[in-house]
Amino acid sequence: MFSPFASRDYRVLWLAIFLRSAALWLDQVARPVLVYELTGSAVLLGTVLAARMAPNLVLGLFAGAIVDRHPRRSILVLSQAGNVAAAGALFVLLLFDLAEAWHVIALAAAAGVNIAFFQPARQAILPSMVPAASLRPAVALSQTANTVMRIGGALLAGVLLAIADFVWIYGAMTAIYVGAVVCSAMIRTRGEAGAAAGRAGGSLVRQTLGGVRWAFETRWPLAVLAISVVMFIFLVPYQSVFVPLMVIDVLGEPRSWVGYLIAVGGAGAAAGSLLLAGWRTIPAPGRLMAVLLIAAGVVLAGMSGAPHLVVVAICVFVAAACSTNVMSLANLTLLAQTTEGMAGRALSLMNIARGMILVGALVTGGLADLLGARAGLLTMGVCLVICAVLMLATPLARRVGE
Repeated sequence: MFSPFASRDYRVLWLAIFLRSAALWLDQVARPVLVYELTGSAVLLGTVLAARMAPNLVLGLFAGAIVDRHPRRSILVLSQAGNVAAAGALFVLLLFDLAEAWHVIALAAAAGVNIAFFQPARQAILPSMVPAASLRPAVALSQTANTVMRIGGALLAGVLLAIADFVWIYGAMTAIYVGAVVCSAMIRTRGEAGAAAGRAGGSLVRQTLGGVRWAFETRWPLAVLAISVVMFIFLVPYQSVFVPLMVIDVLGEPRSWVGYLIAVGGAGAAAGSLLLAGWRTIPAPGRLMAVLLIAAGVVLAGMSGAPHLVVVAICVFVAAACSTNVMSLANLTLLAQTTEGMAGRALSLMNIARGMILVGALVTGGLADLLGARAGLLTMGVCLVICAVLMLATPLARRVGE
């Protein structure tokens, strides 16, 4: 399970992801609460998340081609530096009491540009760092770097929301991002094999179209894309919209509980990642992804009627474990079934899927505003179950990973 840590560069990358994730989850908790306190609008809660994910949809395929054309370490460093700039700008605005809702949304979009490049680069560089036999645990364990700090970062955000203001939160976030930049710069592996293969493929547009052609000719990557799109529309957005609404409006609890519940989700995600890392074989990843989404949909429906925070916490734990394993399975399947020179473009399919959070966030915010938190959450859970069942019945989904 832990064989990838034998690589020095993998350990440094893991630490960079760990620090980035600490700052990311501080932001994931604080930004929705900040917008809600500035505006009181459920629709704008969804808009913040949509703004963050829009660059993935717009830049997704081109980002993958760029990852295949240039040293992946350089892309990791530059994307992290962009996070420093975006978080630092909001810190300054808050420090001088100048922050408005549109600033928060615009800087969320700027941070989304960095995500569009960071995510495929951090996965595509893994085959350069670890042996092929260690690739599956490397993918799963890199996800634990994110999920572990989903616990720590969210807990820290909860504490800071209880005892301090947003200036402290975004000051800490900026400093943590600086640490992630330093760690990324310490990586020695550059991912040059992928870069060389990318340059041999011609122009950026030609490379991008080559990645699209590969997906359509191979066909099963389209099933990975479809399953991931369903997850990013109907499952992932609930955390940024419905968790704050359930805590603050429905159950009448202090805002710090938003952070604590997201930390519980981090515990579920970490448990799911470790379980996946320990599995020897996964014979039918497409079917497993669909089954996990069905389970998550049932959990969201159950959460909609939760009478107490304890029930909400259990539901958040299970939903996070399901979503994390679906993401890890999708990344692993794409990475294991393609060459290193195509890895960035293959993984950019997940960028496209991740960009569909934009749609899910707007739908989620609209449902919350129109139907209320409980009915809106129930609607999202039912839609997720229906779509996942349809995916499970699709022959192409059953071919994923074959």
